[in-house]
Amino acid sequence: KNENSLLPLKKEGQTIAVIGSLADDKNSPLGSWRIASDDNTAVSVLEGLKKYTGNKLNYAKGADLNTGQTTFINELTINTTDKSGFDEAVKVAKEADVVVMVLGEHGFQSGEGRSRTNLDLPGVQQELLEKVFAANKNVVLVLNNGRPLAIEWADQNIPAIVEAWHLGTETGNAVAQVLYGDYNPSGKLPMSFPRNVGQSPIYYNHMNTGRPDEAGQNMVFWSHYMDTETTPLYPFGFGLSYTTFEYSNFKLDKSQYSSGDKVTVTVDLKNTGDYDGKEVAQLYIRDLVATMTRPVNELKGFELVELKKGETKTITFTLDKKTLGFYNSQGKYVVEPGEFEVFVGGNSTTTMKKAFTLN
Repeated sequence: KNENSLLPLKKEGQTIAVIGSLADDKNSPLGSWRIASDDNTAVSVLEGLKKYTGNKLNYAKGADLNTGQTTFINELTINTTDKSGFDEAVKVAKEADVVVMVLGEHGFQSGEGRSRTNLDLPGVQQELLEKVFAANKNVVLVLNNGRPLAIEWADQNIPAIVEAWHLGTETGNAVAQVLYGDYNPSGKLPMSFPRNVGQSPIYYNHMNTGRPDEAGQNMVFWSHYMDTETTPLYPFGFGLSYTTFEYSNFKLDKSQYSSGDKVTVTVDLKNTGDYDGKEVAQLYIRDLVATMTRPVNELKGFELVELKKGETKTITFTLDKKTLGFYNSQGKYVVEPGEFEVFVGGNSTTTMKKAFTLN
């Protein structure tokens, strides 16, 4: 998320507050399965930001994420009570032009044997986030996590959110380069983010329902939740850049194909923003009727495209028997005739659609 172009950060003349114990952590970024790494060898986010010397940085921990020992084989003890650092964090935030908060999960909260029933920010971090936001609305939330988190409050309130996962030894340098715009992000989500834990499991390639979700419904008997939307907070394939992209001139080479033909799909992609950037163009299909129920959407192609600002390129995808078929109940790979829909865009919710028939 990047409301009002809060990112990238200005490189000089500002006071930046850096808040969160994970911001100064050199161990957590290494993640869970760090078999060949040495503890505390990662570049922290705070260290990465300090390499940019044009702004004044003020750091406040705010609160510990975990207390006690931090080892691979022991459960972490998450801090759920100690808020003694909140006042200092709020003070630092009030004195800043922009606040960078690094929150989320410790690297040892992900991996084998580390399941959670709650997908919120662990411990007292959510309360810390809300306290700091009340003091300064210009908050950049950098997430460290090994799974999708339920961050609906942050999505509704925090103007800028960067999904940074657990990036390894160069974490701080990578995050700082993104925050300052020396690297224009182009990553896309490999999984859907739920609005809350009750939506899980949630994924883009689900089967259709006999009572589809239709806009404007005002009755009980259709597929929905009473207390939230059925859509994910962030869909599979979603991700922003500091520039913007426009898809146009979406074409199939024909509308009728015979068995064995290749389906050629083309689309023009234009960089319509102010920065050079990269976009992951994605192609999805839907097999409308088959002998087995097929998903409403299946990713069948993607391409990372680099574009100068103002530049346009034509992207070509090819569908063939390897991408149009499926394994039936006998384990046999089959390509069945019938109608297909093809979708092209920047994530799995794209509505740009064409149809063709396979004879």
